[in-house]
Amino acid sequence: MSSRRPTIAPIVLGTLVVLAVAAPRAGDLPSPSPGSSPDGAAPPADIFAQIERGWVLGSADAVVEAFGQRKVYISLPDGGPAGGSFSRAQSYFIFKGFFADTRTEEFSFVSIRQLEEQPETAVGLAERTFRKRDSSRALQDRIYVALVRENDRWVVSEIKSVR
Repeated sequence: MSSRRPTIAPIVLGTLVVLAVAAPRAGDLPSPSPGSSPDGAAPPADIFAQIERGWVLGSADAVVEAFGQRKVYISLPDGGPAGGSFSRAQSYFIFKGFFADTRTEEFSFVSIRQLEEQPETAVGLAERTFRKRDSSRALQDRIYVALVRENDRWVVSEIKSVR
């Protein structure tokens, strides 16, 4: 009596046939979401969500993570600079001080859109309720945030308070 070991060839061949039949064809692949690019960059909405989370938490690290190599125009008269262009490192310290001097009670983007006439630009408008640390009075404003494409990702180009 000879015992025969099954050969692996039929198993491998069967697996390859199953994979070939189940593999998606080019037309079956999902298309990129609006605002994202074929290079896999996060869409602008993801960057706005990141900024929103960072602002609510009072995290300078989380907000500045959305900054790129370019200087960012920042105008936050209630606790920050009245206006100017700042490097990523400068922006970190601005937001660190800003969040130390103010307490955000609410921050939410109410409008986000990608400009048709400038597809490499996206803008968001957030409503913010906050208090200065030395005051019990609630203040409200709107925060305008502009994103631009920098290489393969969306980055902040401008943040300003508008009333």
